[in-house]
Amino acid sequence: MMRHLSKLFFLTILCLSLTSSVHAESPTFTNDYNVEYFLTENQSKVAAHVSFTITITNLRNDVFVDKMSLAFPKTFSISNMDAKDDRGTVTPEMGGDELRTTMTLKFNDPKIGKDLSNTFHIAFDQENLFKAHGNIWEVMLPTIEDKTRTNYKITVHLPKTTTKKIAIAKPRPDAVENGSIIWNNPTSRTIYAVFGDEQYYKLNLQYHLKNPKSSQGYTDIALPPDTMYQKIYINSLQPPPSKVYTDDDGNYLARYLIKGNEQVNVIFDGNISVFTRPRTEVQAYQRNQFEVQKRYLLTASKYWEVDNPEVIKATQNPEEVYRYVTSTLRYNYKRLTDLKNIQRMGARDALANPDQAVCIEFTDTFVGLAREKGIYAREIEGYGFSQDPQLRPLSFVADVLHSWPEYYDERTDIWIPTDPTWEDTSGIDYFGSFDLNHITFAIHGKEPDYPLPAGMYKTASSKDVFVTAVDTKPTENINISIEPFRLPAQLSDKSTFKHTLKIVNNSNIYLWNTPITFQTENVKSSVSNMTIPVLAPYEMKEIPFELTPAKSNAKSNARLTVSIMGDEVYKGTMAVVPYYFQFGLKLAYGVLVGSLLFLLIKGFKKIKLK
Repeated sequence: MMRHLSKLFFLTILCLSLTSSVHAESPTFTNDYNVEYFLTENQSKVAAHVSFTITITNLRNDVFVDKMSLAFPKTFSISNMDAKDDRGTVTPEMGGDELRTTMTLKFNDPKIGKDLSNTFHIAFDQENLFKAHGNIWEVMLPTIEDKTRTNYKITVHLPKTTTKKIAIAKPRPDAVENGSIIWNNPTSRTIYAVFGDEQYYKLNLQYHLKNPKSSQGYTDIALPPDTMYQKIYINSLQPPPSKVYTDDDGNYLARYLIKGNEQVNVIFDGNISVFTRPRTEVQAYQRNQFEVQKRYLLTASKYWEVDNPEVIKATQNPEEVYRYVTSTLRYNYKRLTDLKNIQRMGARDALANPDQAVCIEFTDTFVGLAREKGIYAREIEGYGFSQDPQLRPLSFVADVLHSWPEYYDERTDIWIPTDPTWEDTSGIDYFGSFDLNHITFAIHGKEPDYPLPAGMYKTASSKDVFVTAVDTKPTENINISIEPFRLPAQLSDKSTFKHTLKIVNNSNIYLWNTPITFQTENVKSSVSNMTIPVLAPYEMKEIPFELTPAKSNAKSNARLTVSIMGDEVYKGTMAVVPYYFQFGLKLAYGVLVGSLLFLLIKGFKKIKLK
């Protein structure tokens, strides 16, 4: 009895799945897949011509496949479909539902017999598969989950005119050659790739501050900070803060004095660059800061408490913690329907209700488990640039922000970001490598809920976070000033001049490892060469110093020159006199004053006698 099989596989943005209508103890056929994407770029848009070659080989004489179906998500913009088999043109039968479009293909006259093969050739154009936003291209390619497959090859052919190179690939490709990227037999649910190693964003953030008290107070707000993976550029910050500073976690805080019952609206306008690789200029500072942070990074504070011994025992290292979180928690899209009333559950309750998680629960659970295992971990709150809310949802409250964890790798001495939420929703590996879509607003290592990120400073319902990908690299404007001061006109060789140099960063960027040089002549400075590890925009640093003149037998001139980053910012001169010379002058002055007083008193007595 001859049997035929109808094959169905679903092409979705998450996976391709292959199912058969007949189940047998041994395989009845095998499949070879060759999928190619030919890219073209036109006016900042990337189009793909897609080619599927699917070869089905019979393993028995009495069983063959006569048709198969493909199901595409409704979001796929497919045109110019062409299908054929070994005998000629195939006319697809179209169907589907509200989520997907189904295309059924039937072989014209399939070959029957063991080891004989039948092949479908399918080609179409697609415009929205490769996303061109800002300075990068980004793609999420579906893969085929098929236990009967033998060979499976995916190839991406870049435009010959492009200069872009692949910067992130999950999983890593097997070959990159002659403008083509090749994956052989991928096993992940999704292939994720980014072309371009730096992304640029335009940011407009609004902070609504109000002092409900009758007396003056102050509020510190969190501005986007420089981190190992991002660099900020400030175009304007209005009104200007009274003070800015960085805390132990690395947050960039601006202080505003607010009068009683007053409301202040702060507007941050700036740009940001996000990088695929750690910034070398930041590493030394962050490693030094980690020695300070270690005092509190293992604390099981609010939201990061895990009291289940079996759960704790199940994980040993950062990857095991990550895999446990992604395999245990499930993202709950329904909780997004009422953002105003969404409540942060914390790690303990998230593990007790694993199907109720949004991004903050994935993050809290990772941090809580990691700290229980002695792994230094913290939470990052910020913005996830996402063009697909189903695959990469933004699910924190207020302006629909995003949350993800970081752990400290003591082997490499560096913070490593991960995103268990987006792996759960997209199938993309966010442990082995990150992406260019995460923007940090606030870092929570010491406390789980302070400072608040941008988008959380509200006095009414409003949208306060605006992020746009752009393709132009921001411009640096470096400007450093010092508060004016003067050297004394004269100083003895046994005196010391004490002062505090106040340095202000008027630049639009952070300054890292800023060198300062005190050059002197005929005077010794307590500070000669030093480096300020970090100086945030608008931040002031105070450097106390002392000047002690060299001993001299004659009057001389002393000079002080201060340079910052090689540029001279101050130059002053003062006279240095020997101590005995100054003492003699003081003595002569005293004698003169005494003589004048004596004469005045004597003259006053004469007038009185008369």
